[in-house]
Amino acid sequence: MQLDKTAIAISQRNLDELLDLSLSVLRRYGLKLLGVALLSALPFAIINAFLLSSRIMSGGYILDSADRAIFVFWMAVLVYVESPLAMAPVTIVLGNMMFGIASKKGDLRGTFRKQWFPILWIMSLLRGVIPMMGIIFLIEFVSNDRSFATGIGTFWICLMLLLVFLIRGLRPFTPEILLLEKCPWSSGRKTGKKQDLPKSTITHAQRSARIHLNGGELLFATIWVGFVALFFLGLLVVSSVTLIGSVTGAWTWGWWMDLFFYPLALWLIAFWGTVVRFLLYMNTRIRGEGWELE
Repeated sequence: MQLDKTAIAISQRNLDELLDLSLSVLRRYGLKLLGVALLSALPFAIINAFLLSSRIMSGGYILDSADRAIFVFWMAVLVYVESPLAMAPVTIVLGNMMFGIASKKGDLRGTFRKQWFPILWIMSLLRGVIPMMGIIFLIEFVSNDRSFATGIGTFWICLMLLLVFLIRGLRPFTPEILLLEKCPWSSGRKTGKKQDLPKSTITHAQRSARIHLNGGELLFATIWVGFVALFFLGLLVVSSVTLIGSVTGAWTWGWWMDLFFYPLALWLIAFWGTVVRFLLYMNTRIRGEGWELE
C-alpha cells in the first residue's frame, strides 16, 4: 500500500463526514460500482423472488394489507441479511480503486476461489444467509397451515434478524477481512505435520478481534447508518410510486412495486451501505494503525 497515492485522502473522519463522503464516492465512482453491484445482486434477487413468489401468486398479484406487509418485511430482511455476501464484488472493486489497483475478472475469481470456505461458512451460514432462506422456504413451500406457519416463522425471522444485526453491528468488517486482507480461516498448522502457512499469518478470528476492539462504537454507527438507510429507502419508494403514478395514473402500490421497484430500492440501499461500511473500515484502520501520522 502507498498511503500517499490513494483515491480517498487518508484522514480520520467522524461518522457524519463518512456519510457525506459516501455520497461523494458514489458521485465519482457510482456508475462503475453500480454495474458490479446490480450484476452481483441479480442471483440473490432471483432467489428472493422465487422464495416469495407463492405469496404473490396466490393472490393473483393482488395482496391484502397483511400479506403485503409480510412480503415487504420479508423482502427487506432477505436483502439486509444477504447484502454483505451479495455485494462482495463491490467490496473488492472498491478496495482496489482506493489504492489505484485495476480490478480484473481474474482477481475476483481468484479471491473467491481462495476464500471459498470462509465465505461459505462465515458470510453465508454463520451470518444467517442460508438459515434465513431456509426458514422462508419452509414457510412458503413446505408448511401445510400457511397462516400458522407465517406467525411462527415471523417470530423466528425477527429473532434471527436481531442476532444477525448484533453480529454485524459488533463485527461489521468480516467482508473486508476476508476479501481485501485475505485472512485465512485458520493457520493450517497441525501438530507433527508440515506448516501450511507461516507462523506470522493472521487468521480471520485474530484479525477480527484486533480491528473490532471498539464494538460499542461500531454498533452505534451501525444503528445510526440504519436510520439513514431507512430514510433513503423511504425516498426511493415514494419516488418510484410517484414516477409510476405520473406515467400510468395508478397512484397505488401495485405488482410493479412488489416485483421490481421495491427490491431495486432495497438493493440500491444495500449498495450504498456497502460503501459506508468500507469507509468506516478504512477510518477504523486509519485511527487504529496510525495511517494519518504515517
